[in-house]
Amino acid sequence: MRFRMLAAAGVLAGAVMSATAVAPAQAAPTGATGGWAMSIGGPIRSCAAAGCGVVYQTSYGQDVYWDSSKVNSAGNRWYHVTSLASGWIYCGNISAPC
Repeated sequence: MRFRMLAAAGVLAGAVMSATAVAPAQAAPTGATGGWAMSIGGPIRSCAAAGCGVVYQTSYGQDVYWDSSKVNSAGNRWYHVTSLASGWIYCGNISAPC
């Protein structure tokens, strides 16, 4: 009986630890220096805000290269892209994490 309780506690602890290990992978990048991401369709803008002018309109499946990211004053993450056009793309418009 005692062995079953210890085994059940071990399984529960393992499940909690595996759930905890998934969370950082979904978090916004920290210290990342850039990389390729796929666009799901959306504009590359002249600055990191929805009201900025459109520099280039991406289509679903196009690859963009980003070299940095930042969170704007509204709390939204934007990626600075250098391929296709130079500008900023909202994190929800590419396959990179928000």
